[in-house]
Amino acid sequence: MFYEYKKDFDTCYTSIDRSGKLGLVESMDINQDMITEFFGSVGSDNRILRKNNNAAWIYTRTKMHIEELPFWNTKTHARTFVSAKSPIRLELETQLCDDRAKLLFVAKTEMCAIDFVQRKIKKISELTFPADLETGESLISEAFSKLKAEFTDDERVLSEKVYASDTDFTHHTNNTRYVKYLMNTFDSAFYDTKTITDFEIQFAKESTEGAVLDIFKKESEDKIFDFQIRSGSDVIAKALMKYSDEARTWQE
Repeated sequence: MFYEYKKDFDTCYTSIDRSGKLGLVESMDINQDMITEFFGSVGSDNRILRKNNNAAWIYTRTKMHIEELPFWNTKTHARTFVSAKSPIRLELETQLCDDRAKLLFVAKTEMCAIDFVQRKIKKISELTFPADLETGESLISEAFSKLKAEFTDDERVLSEKVYASDTDFTHHTNNTRYVKYLMNTFDSAFYDTKTITDFEIQFAKESTEGAVLDIFKKESEDKIFDFQIRSGSDVIAKALMKYSDEARTWQE
């Protein structure tokens, strides 16, 4: 059985950035909401897993390619489906298009489930999840990147404290908060003159309320930024972002 979850979104004012377009953080929010609601629609969201399996789905990595993010008041249509699965991991893909079926972004996210007690990965066959769910054709042919950039103390550009409002149902920092922390390292000149084309984030450890996260950043190649998020000596997440010098705002 192949299944995809579909939902419409209006690009509302609170979801746009300085350019008047849907922001990267809000694009990642859409991806996360679509995945969460996909699991809910097949009877396998984290409320059900906690009750039935004492487990929760966690994000391990997300890769997003952006064609063109929509301006304010654009009506968009999203769909999410499973594109690959193994005994312990799923890959889900989310596609966002406008009313003319023009591709806006596509994201691939790898997920696994963690047992709350043993803190180990559980087999999908041990979870409340439809065993007959078939995979669809992948929209992203590229594999996840190997994020190997090393950073010095001089490349720490920001520190962020995790507050209770940053945490989610699992009491850990919400995945898209990390994206916001990374975006906070850029000034208005970047947002006014650049356009993000690709973003990838990989999660290594969880963080909780009260943690102080150090953000490291460097431009490692032409129009590519590498990032690392640490809590003390622990690496929490790694990320990569590509951009172009083309920018267009809603005032034009």
